Amino acid sequence: MQLLNRGMLKFDYQFPLYNFFFPTQVHNLFTPDKQQFTEIMASANQAACSRALYFHVPFCEAICSFCPFTRGLYKSAEDIDRYTQALIREIEYKAQVMDLKAVPVRAIFFGGGTPSLLSPRNIQEIGEALHRHFDMCDVQEFSFEFSVTSVTEERARALAAIGVTHARFGLQTTDRQWRQLFNLDPDIGKIERATEQLRGHFAHVLCDILYGMNGSHEQQTLADIDKAVAMGVSNVDIYPINNAATSVKLHKQIKERFADVMPAMRKLNMKFMLDEHLRQYGYVPYNGHGYVRRPGVDNALFASDYSFIYHEHVYGYADHDLLGFGVGAISSVAGHVITNTPLRDKYTQRMTEGEYLCQVSGHDSVLDVVKPLVVRLAYHGSVDKRMVEMSRVPEPLILRLGALIQAGLVLEEANHYRLTRLGWLWYSNIMFYLMPASEQDILRKLVFERLDVPGRDITEDELIYTAR
Repeated sequence: MQLLNRGMLKFDYQFPLYNFFFPTQVHNLFTPDKQQFTEIMASANQAACSRALYFHVPFCEAICSFCPFTRGLYKSAEDIDRYTQALIREIEYKAQVMDLKAVPVRAIFFGGGTPSLLSPRNIQEIGEALHRHFDMCDVQEFSFEFSVTSVTEERARALAAIGVTHARFGLQTTDRQWRQLFNLDPDIGKIERATEQLRGHFAHVLCDILYGMNGSHEQQTLADIDKAVAMGVSNVDIYPINNAATSVKLHKQIKERFADVMPAMRKLNMKFMLDEHLRQYGYVPYNGHGYVRRPGVDNALFASDYSFIYHEHVYGYADHDLLGFGVGAISSVAGHVITNTPLRDKYTQRMTEGEYLCQVSGHDSVLDVVKPLVVRLAYHGSVDKRMVEMSRVPEPLILRLGALIQAGLVLEEANHYRLTRLGWLWYSNIMFYLMPASEQDILRKLVFERLDVPGRDITEDELIYTAR
């Protein structure tokens, strides 16, 4: 990836992944025994001053064709009950090998899959385990993902009772044809009714919107934003579709129906337009793709009084870590990335029996040191140098930061690096550009493997900004 100096055009191509873990999960892989895991967790507690928790609930009523996450259909409510007990058993297991109350928990996120398939009883049981094993006094953000088809008053009340603050759901689009392609319920009325129910229980109600699909158009995405605003959501997360991760079936259906390709330059221009459209409604960015309603805030690049605290730990400082629970869940702690087994039945059975299955990737501590410069700066818009061991930052990274400053993408102050407005436009490219070459190679290999699957492809026009 080349950094350019052609007005607003700053990179030669768009890397086709927009969000990713750093460091990656492939360094020095091993399966730990209980003693090794205990030592890793003890080191994590010593290094961290703030923690987020992630809980993965992999069940779905229908499989969305754009979703890259660990998920699957289920046969009965008993499957979910058994999985709930396995989640609680994992909390109990980790409480045996580490002090779960040693590091303040500031954010909790339940994702999937469809966490809202949990019954009120499941929710109550998990909530009791959370409050029993963690110090919840410092939790500022407790997010829970819903499918609009499983929103009920009973679930909403149960979630509010255990402390949920942020209700999230996928609008994605209101376009009937694209909802069919995405395998989403076509009834927009269900979305409206579910949003109204959620707003009655939670101060923050957030929706996701996808854009930039081949064959789609700008008016469609503007209409999606209009609908989200009309429903009164507090936040909008708006993403370009990740064609390296969507299903082969969706790729084939789009190619059969549409001849048009969404070029990289048009998608870039859409980001400008969608940003202004949201700002006209009083929504301001708080990271690379998230907006919060802040009427009366003029010309602020980022909201000064709001952040996605969970992602402050995923894309944050070295002393902010993440503990993951559930099938395929990831923990990112000092010196290590831990990935739970991706097999749902195996996870449920073994965890219920008290056996924790995971793989551990060990990396050089310098990757934790540079993490805020590589990902936090671009994603959240700023880095406080006083929270980074700048003396340990490798010279090549300092030189790349200097190049971004020269290109007008980053500002350097005495104690901070900050994105410019143009830098925010290119945030995902900046993350990739600042990565060590070894990490770039790992992500490139991942993309090549995804695109090597027959039926899944990306044209050159979707990636290239400049003529060659």
